[in-house]
This record gives sequence, structure tokens and C-alpha cells, in this order.
Amino acid sequence: MVVLSRRQLLGALFTAAAALAAGGKPNEAWAKKPPRTRVEWTEVLLPDDDRRAVRTSILKAVLKKESRRVDWGQHADGRLQGVVKVVEFTVSRKEDVMRVTCTAIGKLNKGPAVRTHFSFGGHPHQQEKLEKTMLTLIAQGVITRLSAIARDRAARPAG
Repeated sequence: MVVLSRRQLLGALFTAAAALAAGGKPNEAWAKKPPRTRVEWTEVLLPDDDRRAVRTSILKAVLKKESRRVDWGQHADGRLQGVVKVVEFTVSRKEDVMRVTCTAIGKLNKGPAVRTHFSFGGHPHQQEKLEKTMLTLIAQGVITRLSAIARDRAARPAG
């Protein structure tokens, strides 16, 4: 004799009800979907300075995280490769304000390049927070533009 807890019993009843409601036929919700396109960032380059390693690791993490959130379209092999190069990253300080300016260029394999530029200021004691915010904005800008290009390329018929 099998003894089921209330949770197990309700789960079994829900599963049976769902199977009956489906009429025994597979529907679109249960159909196997093609795998999501994954993006591999092969190069992430930043200008040389004393905080380059920290900024690079932050940018790589943000690129990886944000890449999973967007729709890249359905590509034949399910993989894309991209490169991001930060061509300008300046931090200028005055007595009461710090200004961070960044320009980055992103490119997918065999595709056009996109350029993103941001500049904003904040409190001088929050340099790390300002830099992380800047790198997040730059990554989101590059990914938004590149994903639109990738979706467009994927939607075009081969030929």
C-alpha cells in the first residue's frame, strides 16, 4: 500500500486533470522548442590602466548575464560569437563630482559593428558604484543593438 501526502496527492490529481484537459494530444505548449541561441564573448577589451582587471571582470559578468535575457533569434547552429572593445573609459574628478565617460564598440561574427556612448556623474566617494553602473549600461546598450541585428539576420531567408 502506497501512502501519499496531501501535496503528492494534489500533484498527481493536477497532473491527471491536465492530461485529460489536453485530450491526450500534444499541443503547442508541450512541443519541443528549438534551443536558444547562446552568445560567447570571445574578446572583451578595455584600455590599459590600474583598474583594468576589475573593470574587465565586471564587464564580462554583465555581458554574460544580459546575453541570456535577450532574444537573439533562431540561428542554425544556436551559437554566436561577439567582441566588445571599450575604446574610451575616463574618470574625471572635481571637488564635488566625479564624471565617468565610456564608449564601446560591439561586433558579432561576420556582422556590422555597433557603438555605444554614455557619460554621467556622481559623488566622488562612489567611484566603484559609478564604474559598475557605467559598464552595465554599456553592456546593455551593445547587447540591445547586437540582438536586434542578430534577430534580423536570423529572420532573413537563407540564400
